[in-house]
Amino acid sequence: MLVGVTDEGELARSIAKYLKQVIIIDSPQRVIKERPNVVIHTFEVPYDEANRNPSAAWNINTWYSINVARSAHKVNSTNVFLSTFMVFDGKKGYYTETSTLNPLNYYGLSKLAGESGIMALGNYLVVRFGALYSTTYRGIFYPFVKGILRGRRVIKCNSNFYVSPITVEEASEIVSSLIKRGIKGVVNVGGKRKSMVEVCEQLGDMFNAKVVPFEGKYYDFSLDDWLLRGLGFTVRS
Repeated sequence: MLVGVTDEGELARSIAKYLKQVIIIDSPQRVIKERPNVVIHTFEVPYDEANRNPSAAWNINTWYSINVARSAHKVNSTNVFLSTFMVFDGKKGYYTETSTLNPLNYYGLSKLAGESGIMALGNYLVVRFGALYSTTYRGIFYPFVKGILRGRRVIKCNSNFYVSPITVEEASEIVSSLIKRGIKGVVNVGGKRKSMVEVCEQLGDMFNAKVVPFEGKYYDFSLDDWLLRGLGFTVRS
């Protein structure tokens, strides 16, 4: 099985470790030329940048992804779109794959629009990740890691903010397995519901930084993983 990824970033490299034949598909024309069996949409404007630069987020997370997906559709490739928990509004938590979508920020909006365009083509797998994290991944926890690396020994975290965190490594392993098994549709991929403080404490332990909780506005972006468990996966994160 020939798999194309749309960039060479951290997530693309991590997923590629679990797949045998992986090539870089950096344009719609390259998709037509290489004719991969699967196209994984790894190229994106990340969370922190997307909300500062909405036009870039829309151009890449939405239009670029849809244009690549159209070419993939022409050569009968499966589109695997990597989306986010931020397509939800954080009001209730334990979101299922069929819960109402209502993004609160531009990153989530650009991802939702990308999802919609790719779903309309058919032959897709949309993976909605919980809060991805590593020491370098530019997700929702990136500002905390960046602050620590710049010398901050105390980081403040909202104890009323809940997510379903999962490491980049484990998320990559699950995505590659879903692809190998030919799973289609929408699948939530995230860990157990945790507060922002719990994850920050894990990161703080890595860098010997102190975490100070504060009671901010309540959000619950946790994901229901019933479908993922039904497919035989147990998240360790």
